[in-house]
Amino acid sequence: MSTVPPTSPAPTTADISAAVTSALNYADSIISQSMQTLSLVHQARLSQQKHAVTTLTAQYGATSAQVKAAQAAVTSSQTTVARLAMVQQQVTTTAPQVPATGWALHGRVYNADLQPLAAHSVFLVDSQKNYLSTYGFAYTDSTGYFLISYSGSVAPPSGQNATQTQSPSQFFVEIANPSANPVYLSAAAFQPTLGEATYQNITLPAGEPVLGDPPETIRKVALPPKENA
Repeated sequence: MSTVPPTSPAPTTADISAAVTSALNYADSIISQSMQTLSLVHQARLSQQKHAVTTLTAQYGATSAQVKAAQAAVTSSQTTVARLAMVQQQVTTTAPQVPATGWALHGRVYNADLQPLAAHSVFLVDSQKNYLSTYGFAYTDSTGYFLISYSGSVAPPSGQNATQTQSPSQFFVEIANPSANPVYLSAAAFQPTLGEATYQNITLPAGEPVLGDPPETIRKVALPPKENA
């Protein structure tokens, strides 16, 4: 007499979600390890190139063509190492928990040499450069990291409805330096996705040219008083 083997219960949504999360975490771990290995390789190459510059300088002089070529290689490798560090930080950054009715914008701010910038104020403005106070602001930490989160439970600014506050034409990222001078305004609008966190790496232009004055409303809550000239 044949028996029917017992069947396994169908996986629940929670089971599937847990399996997907586990697989993604494993993939992130593999990527992080690969990035770390690649970074070490390029750092070793950079060290060799710096040594070559020293040797060539002693042999041919600081203004020689050989030294200039070697220094160019060093600069290129330094940029590669910095970019790898940026990617590794992004991969290893845990996304914030976001409610289904909200969204988050997080990431890091770098200077033109791809070094992280601390104590910079990050906030959102509309197409007329008005500070969108509903969504608050953030200060970058020592790694350049910032987080702006919105739960969806706060009423939208006066004159805007819920649909308008989600319009890409309403969200632009602005950054002020520790001296309270705006040094960045995103050219493209940021479009938040409900229930998700968006990560952005922001690189400031060389020299960080000042872009006029910040909105007075953000100055009152987040920026130091403007010094008299």
